[in-house]
Amino acid sequence: MASCGGTPAKKEAEAKPAPAVEPVTGLTGIYRCFGPSRQWAQDIQILRVQNIFVKDRVAPPGKAFAWQVTFVSPSKNRIKNCTYSVVQADGLFEGVYNPNDESYSGPSKLAQPFLIQAVKKDTDEIYKVALEHSKEYAAKNPTTPITMLLELNERNEEVAWRVIWGTSVGNSAYSVFIDSTNGLYLKKAL
Repeated sequence: MASCGGTPAKKEAEAKPAPAVEPVTGLTGIYRCFGPSRQWAQDIQILRVQNIFVKDRVAPPGKAFAWQVTFVSPSKNRIKNCTYSVVQADGLFEGVYNPNDESYSGPSKLAQPFLIQAVKKDTDEIYKVALEHSKEYAAKNPTTPITMLLELNERNEEVAWRVIWGTSVGNSAYSVFIDSTNGLYLKKAL
């Protein structure tokens, strides 16, 4: 018997290209790292969050292809650096990378842990507030990379995102603090 005429169906899998990788906000990085890190210790607190720059990939301000979240466990007196990356590049693993923990000497004036509930505003919103209060500097430095750094220290009574024009605090001439709970402008860093 002969089969009906016509051409064989093409495989759909061959026709679909992989979707483009999109950068994510800071809250996405925090939440992706929080679950696996909470398995390590139930009492985890955030010590610091920062975007990671990935070579040959430019993310819009307030987003990144990778985030590093540093957690502490007061009961264990340990610290753990967790990364969430949407790409595998520059030594980063795609997804959550949650390596071994290290000893932690406790809070200091420069770094105090805080609960995840203090982070309610996302980094894309935070950047818009920072830009509104930094129009002149941003206009003079349009190609400067933006670093987003979340922490609690002696400079602020509130948990705050530090929006930095530059790749680190040390090489930046300008940054501002934005409250991470309500998204209000706090002050320019001096």
